[in-house]
Amino acid sequence: GLRIHEYLYFQVLSPGDIRYIFTATPAKDFGGVFNTRYDQIHLVPADPPEACGELNNGVFIQDQIALVERGGCSFLSKTRVIQEHGGRAVIIADNAYDNDSFYIEMIQDSSRRTADIPALFLLGRDGYVTR
Repeated sequence: GLRIHEYLYFQVLSPGDIRYIFTATPAKDFGGVFNTRYDQIHLVPADPPEACGELNNGVFIQDQIALVERGGCSFLSKTRVIQEHGGRAVIIADNAYDNDSFYIEMIQDSSRRTADIPALFLLGRDGYVTR
């Protein structure tokens, strides 16, 4: 049947030129639940952006929310990389920068691995703006 997306919202407060309330969708069948309000936390772009392996800036991900880019590996793999670096959550932006309306349903891969931190999908246009 038809599934209606559950939308979640997060606000970027600074820098002021990207101050905005963004809409995102949670992973369908993996990761934790967003049931906490995160105040005074940073959105840290992963380096490399796809976050499919070791991060060059992993120390800066600790206790923050990571912004990663779709592609290169599964959504679950990206989430686990951020979790292993101590991130509280991950926001995965579409790699189609012109995407301003189509939400991808992030699902478990076939590896039987799990992730405990929440994961959100962000439209490509919004991911591009926040970088």
